Amino acid sequence: MLKRKELARKAVRLLMKKIPKEKNTILKVDEFLGMLSSAYRKDKIIRNFFLSPQIDREEKIKVLNHLARKQKAPEEVVEVLEYLVDINAMSLIPEIKRLYELELEKLMRMLKGELIIPRKLDKKTIEKIKKSINKFLNRDIEIEIKEDSSLIGGFIFKTQAYVLDTSVKTQLEKLTRLGGV
Repeated sequence: MLKRKELARKAVRLLMKKIPKEKNTILKVDEFLGMLSSAYRKDKIIRNFFLSPQIDREEKIKVLNHLARKQKAPEEVVEVLEYLVDINAMSLIPEIKRLYELELEKLMRMLKGELIIPRKLDKKTIEKIKKSINKFLNRDIEIEIKEDSSLIGGFIFKTQAYVLDTSVKTQLEKLTRLGGV
């Protein structure tokens, strides 16, 4: 049997091959995998449902189809996930999500990341930050915004491959380590 990481890579390659290469569809798949990955990691009932040998294949596929329809994910995703159900490898979902995001970044020259800011900012400022990051990394970016008041000022932008930290908190920590404060 294939090693787990290789099996996850195979599933992602199959996904990339099957799904339409439209930005909206590719992002819907990412959302769906994110929801599944999060639910699988955080919810013991869901994890046990997909791993239990007492629950038959059809029931698991029915649940996957329901979730995919609810998230408006393409049916090609469910076809790939059916294979994982068949070989009892749904535990690979978090790794598949991670690898899919890396493929997404390569395919679309796009980064999907998290923008952490110290307080709520207006749309104009967010767009200015987004443009700066876009110019710096030479990629289109999709961002999810989170607030963390401990940053004091600046921002942190995180993706699977990059961390761009301009926060005042980090600068103060660096000064402290160097004995400057």
